[in-house]
Amino acid sequence: MMKARFMSEVFAGRCALASVLMSATLMLGIVGAGGTAHAASAAAVSPEALEKGARLFVKNCIMCHERGMDNPGTAALSYLYGKGKGALADRDNLTPDFVRYFVRNGRGLMPAFRTGELNDEELKVLAEYLSAGPHPATPEK
Repeated sequence: MMKARFMSEVFAGRCALASVLMSATLMLGIVGAGGTAHAASAAAVSPEALEKGARLFVKNCIMCHERGMDNPGTAALSYLYGKGKGALADRDNLTPDFVRYFVRNGRGLMPAFRTGELNDEELKVLAEYLSAGPHPATPEK
């Protein structure tokens, strides 16, 4: 009886470990997606989509993610990933999936943006814009 209980606890522990490892693997895939895989899709973004994405960036993101360490999003990303990875407009390793995930789910101080705040089409355009970076100058506010 004790052996059966022990085996069931071991099995439950292994299932929990497997679940944690599966979740970690998925997150690494999403977070790791910030590599160079976006290069082909970035070239396909139209100038109109880039312009619209820039406007959405200014409207929804720039208050925290503008260049400069006095902006909380830029400061937090610089702390986490290094100084060259703080300002989103300077990033060259963001993918649309990566951007969409963090905009919808948030992280740390960053709030999750609901579809009433940024609809799916706007989020798609914003994600394409950011994945086409780096952007040499932030558009006028």
